[in-house]
Amino acid sequence: MQVILPGLLAAVLLSTSGGAAPGQSSAAEAAYYFLIGRHLEGQGRIDEAIAAHKKAIELESGSAELRAELAGLYARQDRALESLEMAESALERDASNSEANRVLGSIYAAYANERQAIRPGDNPTQYAARAIAALERAREGGGGDSGVDLTLGRLYVQTGTFEKAVPILQRLVSAQPGYAEGAFLLALAQEGAGWIPDAISTLERLLAETPSFYRGQARLAELYERERRWVDAADAYARAQALNPRSAGLTTRRAAALINGRRPAEARDLLTKTLESSGQKAADPMVLYLLAESQRALGELPAARATAARLLEADASDVRGLHVMSLILQEQGEHREAERVLRQLIARDPRDANALNSLGYMLAERGERLEEAVELLQRALKIDPDNPSYLDSLGWAYFQQGRLDLADPPLTTAAAKLQDSSVVQDHLGDLRYSQERFADAIAAWERALSGDHQYIERGKIEKKLRDARSRMTRMK
Repeated sequence: MQVILPGLLAAVLLSTSGGAAPGQSSAAEAAYYFLIGRHLEGQGRIDEAIAAHKKAIELESGSAELRAELAGLYARQDRALESLEMAESALERDASNSEANRVLGSIYAAYANERQAIRPGDNPTQYAARAIAALERAREGGGGDSGVDLTLGRLYVQTGTFEKAVPILQRLVSAQPGYAEGAFLLALAQEGAGWIPDAISTLERLLAETPSFYRGQARLAELYERERRWVDAADAYARAQALNPRSAGLTTRRAAALINGRRPAEARDLLTKTLESSGQKAADPMVLYLLAESQRALGELPAARATAARLLEADASDVRGLHVMSLILQEQGEHREAERVLRQLIARDPRDANALNSLGYMLAERGERLEEAVELLQRALKIDPDNPSYLDSLGWAYFQQGRLDLADPPLTTAAAKLQDSSVVQDHLGDLRYSQERFADAIAAWERALSGDHQYIERGKIEKKLRDARSRMTRMK
């Protein structure tokens, strides 16, 4: 039933003290005032609308529905305390009332985000749990809608209840496929649940339709990084950077992904341009560090050394600068100087696993002080037990000692985790050859030749392959 009342008639009705028309029940009169209240709110006459709803409640004092309606009106006017009290009053009469639970949950959710107390003495950290409980009851009572689902899904994500968030948000996204915020929240829930490929797929679908959604592009790049999809990460960071050119953080994240994705020339050019555009401002240390790494990866060792020196001139204790300088010195054949830098790092931080590994591997590679090399690498692995690079270093140190039984487990594990690392596969090939497992040695060296080609000499591996194949032939 639609009720349209002239303003004068509404005012007259509200000014009367009540009394139903002959034969009219209080419930019918309460419904009448309820409709008047809605009409007046639609006209923007809020005080009169509130008076109408209060009159309806007076006539039907046991009604939860009327109280829930007034609670909703208060909420729409940002009168949180009055809305909360009225919703609680409705729930005292009917704990399952969907609208009252929706209003209560929405208010608690809003104030939980703001970390602001509604009543003096309240603890806002409890609001998220209260909001979740109320909104779950609202959905059970048939009060679920896209707004409730979005708020509840966001609360689940905020409280780490990711697996409960996913189905709700999936339904929301299916019903509203163009709703970017819902899809983004779904990806966060999938990520939190550990379902990274699903989160990536969600963001890829979202960005295919909404490529200008900056937060989606940046998050997708981060997920690609976690999956070690470096080229995809670099491209996603480039798209995010195009949407937000002022973000210096995107530049360095993109450059790091390019280096890891074996596109160091692009990283070098990007970082050089960034330094040039900074003008007279002090250079960002991270930009200098990554530039030195990209130059080192390209074999531009004098330029890399100059960049690392520039970084260390600004801060002689910069760990990044010392690390990259130690690598450059090793590649330039200045091993004693590199060792000095690495020992400096370890003296400053005995738990610097990267420095422990670098020094241990350098000693193992040169066949020097192998007992110390093993001890350094064992210390690195105590700090980071599953690091495949450290496992390879330890296995190689054992191999250099001739302790093939001890070399086998770490080299096997490292090679399984770093399939495209040419140097790791080369190490495994050397071990398998020494174990007279020639077929396995051949397979490892073939992987080395098809890998990233870093830190290997192709001619030497090809020679080892010929020798292994010859040994295989003689064994037949």
